[in-house]
Amino acid sequence: MDKLIRYFTPVFLALLFLDIYVKTNLPIIPYRYYSKIFVLVTLIIFTGYCVYKKNKLNNRYVFYGLIIFFIGDILIIDHLNKVKFIISLILFVVGKLIYIFKFTHKEDFSNKRLLPFLVVCFLFVAFLYNLIFVNLKGYFIPVTLYFFISLVMTLFAYLRKDVASNKSYYTVLSGVVLFVFSEATMVVKTFYGDILFQDFIVMFGYGFGQYLIILGLMIDKPNYVENSELISKI
Repeated sequence: MDKLIRYFTPVFLALLFLDIYVKTNLPIIPYRYYSKIFVLVTLIIFTGYCVYKKNKLNNRYVFYGLIIFFIGDILIIDHLNKVKFIISLILFVVGKLIYIFKFTHKEDFSNKRLLPFLVVCFLFVAFLYNLIFVNLKGYFIPVTLYFFISLVMTLFAYLRKDVASNKSYYTVLSGVVLFVFSEATMVVKTFYGDILFQDFIVMFGYGFGQYLIILGLMIDKPNYVENSELISKI
């Protein structure tokens, strides 16, 4: 698995930067369909191979979630088409719910760890809505619900601590944070105004965030296994 990751990561990043270049320098239609599909299909093949090798039923849900995100990504390229835009948002929500299901576990968590997370989320949302609230108008409810799902996904990724291996935990959490930061940038761009490097932030945050989430879930192992391996090396 380590060897596969070492070779796949630069390939994925090269395709992602190519997609960013196409988005910022070439006509979106039809070139963006090609570059986007290259990125997504490559990630889907990587995920499918990892699921096959690990042969864990739970990981199949990650693969299905990625397929749903893939369809949503293709539809949202033509975001000026209102029907495609709405369908893509619904698919993104479904994909996030699948990720949330994968992040859940039956272990207890510390309330002390939950408090700082809620404080950070409150400050983040307060800052964001201070910028965009006036311009949301009829989009207030869908944007709020969409962001609520994103924060729930972040919460469950955060609560994987001490259940997943450390490497998996921090990789997934980093991916989710990038994912949400990308979405926040898109919302600010849409309902507030342009910001510096907005297209790069949105595309890199979303694309690399997706990769880190998938990677973290694929390399996951129970924490007790990681600890026993560590003890055996001492």
